[in-house]
Amino acid sequence: MNSMTEEKVLSVRSLKIGYISGRRRFIILSGLSASASRGQLIAVIGRNGIGKSTLLRTIAGLQPALEGELKLSGKDLSDFSRIEMARHTGYISTEVVRVSNMIVYDLVALGRFPHTNWIGYLDMESRSVISEAIFKSGLQGFEYRPVAELSDGERQRAMIARILAQDTGLMIMDEPTAFLDVAGRYEIIKLARDLTRNGKTIIYSTHDLNPALTNADRIWLLLKDRLIEGTPEDLLNNGALNLIFESTEITFDPVLKRPVIRGEKGDYLKYFL
Repeated sequence: MNSMTEEKVLSVRSLKIGYISGRRRFIILSGLSASASRGQLIAVIGRNGIGKSTLLRTIAGLQPALEGELKLSGKDLSDFSRIEMARHTGYISTEVVRVSNMIVYDLVALGRFPHTNWIGYLDMESRSVISEAIFKSGLQGFEYRPVAELSDGERQRAMIARILAQDTGLMIMDEPTAFLDVAGRYEIIKLARDLTRNGKTIIYSTHDLNPALTNADRIWLLLKDRLIEGTPEDLLNNGALNLIFESTEITFDPVLKRPVIRGEKGDYLKYFL
């Protein structure tokens, strides 16, 4: 696990998240408290529809918190301008990028918009940052490849390169391994882990329990009524991961680090990859 000196990047206290439509508020989750430090890889885990994407979008400043405290580097999120947020936080959604006639280099270059002038001029420093982002993301040789011709894994790497070029300390990724094959999933997690070892803080949502438990520094476990925060070892040892499963036929084995289906006498029938 990461041994980097702890430096608080994000603080969440008594947060209430949801949506506002006219005068009505639709609350998804409330009473959420957690934190993230510099150099940490944090996996957000929970059932479908529990509010993972809403939480990440709220932290990224893309939608307002309904109540509670949300601070970035000690400063209240509501005090940041849009350009300040773009310089502090990068975000990747689950939506597939569909662009015509755009090459990888231009997509990555979009990440420099918070650092350029009003006409978007790319100086030598920005071009150097873009090249480094492409290198770190393993996309050398793809600079002039049309984005529309990339595989799912390559496209995801291009999106990660974009927020690397954005040069933010906090990177938020909503299910970055969705739609990828097994090899692609582990490549993205390794890339994220390598980035945190170089000082980035990454918070990402996932349904892949095993890679999260073996690679993340901390887990944010989202339930219907609360958020449980801890190291993978903490959540394995205290049985918190069993709270994901409503069925009594499924449990989380702390030794195998996998959910398992029990037989009538409690014997394991099979495990999930």
